[in-house]
Amino acid sequence: MAKYEPLVRYLRRQKSTEVELSFRDIERIVGGFLPKASNNLLWWRAEDAASAQPQQRAFAQSGFSPLPELRAERVRFVRAAVAAAAGNSAQSG
Repeated sequence: MAKYEPLVRYLRRQKSTEVELSFRDIERIVGGFLPKASNNLLWWRAEDAASAQPQQRAFAQSGFSPLPELRAERVRFVRAAVAAAAGNSAQSG
């Protein structure tokens, strides 16, 4: 996860509930290129904590959930509490 630690720190400093970053923005923040696998939704989302990859653990530690838009090469990070509340209201509605 060390590679993604700068992204964790960046996201934790954000005041808003959503942060949108391009892949290039993320690469600047982490100081390196994203792998080719980042063009796959599975790279961004962990099915469960036990199988999470380093970048997925970093997103979780930051308190944000990534919502990638692969064609646009950008990611909208939503605070995990906000994302969970939106999911719960959609399920109960």
